[in-house]
Amino acid sequence: MVTAAMVLDRVVRLVPTAKLGLAPHDSTLVNIETIMWVDAPKNQQLPPLTILGQGVTVSLTLDHVEWDFGDKNTATTSSPGKAYDNAHDPCRTAQCPNYFGHTYRSSGPLTIHATATWTASFAVAGGQAATIPGTVAGPTAAGNVTVKQARSVLIPNPDDR
Repeated sequence: MVTAAMVLDRVVRLVPTAKLGLAPHDSTLVNIETIMWVDAPKNQQLPPLTILGQGVTVSLTLDHVEWDFGDKNTATTSSPGKAYDNAHDPCRTAQCPNYFGHTYRSSGPLTIHATATWTASFAVAGGQAATIPGTVAGPTAAGNVTVKQARSVLIPNPDDR
């Protein structure tokens, strides 16, 4: 008989890494929000498994994402965040209300980590779905960003000449 423990043993090795997205991509500025998201659907199905000669399907539902911003600050979100869309939903302020992100207070090179964690259910041979107890953390995604400090300088208006 296929058990939840047997399925969990396979699932922990099959959960894909949720790719990390950042905007701005490689460098950002102190005191503006760096937008972050993981490229992960709320629901997904893993490739079919065979356990004890029986076909097993596994469905994952995103439970939460754990963020480590690289500056000793962390957060947990219940969604993957929203990918930045400069064409249809650009952010024109220091903080972006429709996006998830983090505001850095000092400059330097940093590594951001994001771990998507899932709840899972499985069905054997097309039967009724059963829940796998607990959650399953996927591999941690990482991205590098350099935080820079910029100072504004007033210049004469070219139209005033």
